[in-house]
Amino acid sequence: MIGRFLSLIIFFLIATGLAIHFDVEIPYFSSWIGHLPGDLILKKGKVIIFLPFTTSVILSAGLSLLGSFFSDRR
Repeated sequence: MIGRFLSLIIFFLIATGLAIHFDVEIPYFSSWIGHLPGDLILKKGKVIIFLPFTTSVILSAGLSLLGSFFSDRR
């Protein structure tokens, strides 16, 4: 059961990474990711550093909650 769950999570992470890499516009996802309070974008000349702290916390909490729903432990 946990193997299927991890495989599903890995699939979605790879799909999301490819969508971001190829600049695919995903409705509702592209508009808020990286624009939450606490997400930092540092620009200096041609260098841009993106630090999505708040987005990472929200995604981590969501994945943890989803994992707890599919967990076999009671």
